[in-house]
Amino acid sequence: MKLSENLDKVAWSLLDKGLYVLYGFVVILQIRKIEPAELGLYGILIALHTWIFVVADSLFLQSIIQFGFDAKTERRANSFSLIFLTLFVVSFTFAFSFLANFWIEFFNESGLVKVAIFLPWLSILTIPRIYCLKFAYKHSNMFKVFIVDAAFFITMSFLTIFLFFTQPTFTFYTLIKIYLTGTVLSSFVAIIILRKQIRLGFLGDLRIKDYFKFGLPMMFLSLFQSIPRQLDVLFLQYFFQSKTVGIYYSAKTLFRLFEEALNAGYSLVYPTAVRLIAKNRKDELESLIIKSTSFTFLGLISLFILLEFGGSSFFIRFFLPNKYLLSVDFFNVMLVSTLFMPLQLYASIMIAEKKLRLVVIYFFLATLFSVLVFVGIGVIKLATLMPLGLVAYYFIIGTLVYFQLRKEHNYKLIYLFQSIKDILSFVQYKFKSKD
Repeated sequence: MKLSENLDKVAWSLLDKGLYVLYGFVVILQIRKIEPAELGLYGILIALHTWIFVVADSLFLQSIIQFGFDAKTERRANSFSLIFLTLFVVSFTFAFSFLANFWIEFFNESGLVKVAIFLPWLSILTIPRIYCLKFAYKHSNMFKVFIVDAAFFITMSFLTIFLFFTQPTFTFYTLIKIYLTGTVLSSFVAIIILRKQIRLGFLGDLRIKDYFKFGLPMMFLSLFQSIPRQLDVLFLQYFFQSKTVGIYYSAKTLFRLFEEALNAGYSLVYPTAVRLIAKNRKDELESLIIKSTSFTFLGLISLFILLEFGGSSFFIRFFLPNKYLLSVDFFNVMLVSTLFMPLQLYASIMIAEKKLRLVVIYFFLATLFSVLVFVGIGVIKLATLMPLGLVAYYFIIGTLVYFQLRKEHNYKLIYLFQSIKDILSFVQYKFKSKD
């Protein structure tokens, strides 16, 4: 659990999340060329697409890690995951498309027909990328994660820049063309570089019953997580217009930097926790808890201070046209969520400790409170306060997880600042080694 012993994994993970930052700047070019209403429809498509794979990942793909370190269950878990993932994605997305007229009437938005048309094909093309990436996370091979994500984001970045200088305006179809191109190329790269880590077959003793016994609670967990994080745009679409959704989505795109920092923590912490618990290495598990929450807190709080106190207003006003200025208010409210994010990493360790039901209860309560906030603000028509639903979600999770962490591991809030001491010790060690 020493930083120096895992520096390569941390470095590649940071570089991988750097791709999200890079693409965030590219998205600004997209936003400058597109009308808010068109961006709103695209945002709904991406939100639904992301939600589908968040739920599918927990129901089907998390088992690749959970059962993947035992030769008796590994091959069957991999095979079950591929088969059930494909069946779920295909059936769900085409069912959504079949009900296109219902969604148009329910949300009072005729443009949703475009979402219904593209959702199945985009999702099917994403399956190889998401499936293969799980094996990179399983082995904590952050270099291969970086390569696959680079194929995705760099492709979309170059195509965006090319179209930015060759087309007068962007539409929903322009952004779909960009996203589909990146998806196809990254799926191809994922298959090429990760195929040797994928061991398929039906030999072993993993029963489908046991597979779903683990996967179903994980699905409910992700379902609750994803409602405020991915489907918030649907609440806006119901109470407001696609134009408002587009402005909100522009702020949410920038906020995704923080959510991806949290996701990076999950991808490193959960597989490590599973291995440490299996080997009964309790001291290292305690160290993992402290270091993961502390380093995440240091990064997020630094960005929070920089952006909340003038940085976000300067950045958005400088880069985005006037029709998107309302996104400053959206973004600044969202930023409050970052104060409660770091402790949420312990939820992944609770899952590794087989306390999944308790985690599901925590996320259910947080999601319920979040939905009530979204609906309440929507009813009173205060659009700029809609991000408070997201803040409420992270606040409830952070609070509940903290009390559990204090109870089980005697965790103290002062541990959030442990990373400062670790960084100083690491720098001091490097200087001494040079001498």
